[in-house]
Amino acid sequence: MQQFENEIIHYTKDIWKSILDLDVNKSEDAFSQLGGESILAGCVQITGSWEGAVALDCPVELAKKVASIMFQLKEEETTTDLVEDGLGELTNMTGGNIKSLLPEPCYLSLPAVTMTQHGLRIPGSELISTVTFKCWGYNFRVSVLKKIEKDDE
Repeated sequence: MQQFENEIIHYTKDIWKSILDLDVNKSEDAFSQLGGESILAGCVQITGSWEGAVALDCPVELAKKVASIMFQLKEEETTTDLVEDGLGELTNMTGGNIKSLLPEPCYLSLPAVTMTQHGLRIPGSELISTVTFKCWGYNFRVSVLKKIEKDDE
């Protein structure tokens, strides 16, 4: 079993329900782009006693729908900045919940959001847990990555 899998499922379901009033379900499907659409990747870094990151990879179309709900706008009224802000905030909330499980002291960075074709990859880290979810027919994924410890030479 992946470390943090149950927590990722619990926190993601709770956040999407309480903030967006959306039910999301864990998917057994692997995370993939439907028709090659672009992916928005949100990330927060965790530093301190434990070092790594929490990432949320989301198709742009789903991120637009989420932003329209979050900011109470029609989908066509959501700007790129609002879409990125919405995904960043979801990433920040998820990362904050994961951080609460880690040894203290740990610090959470501000969220960063970028466009990618395959989801977020962070050099120098290893994937320790990833869960794919389904919402409105779109897959999105939440991942926890840990900084690879280098041996002192």
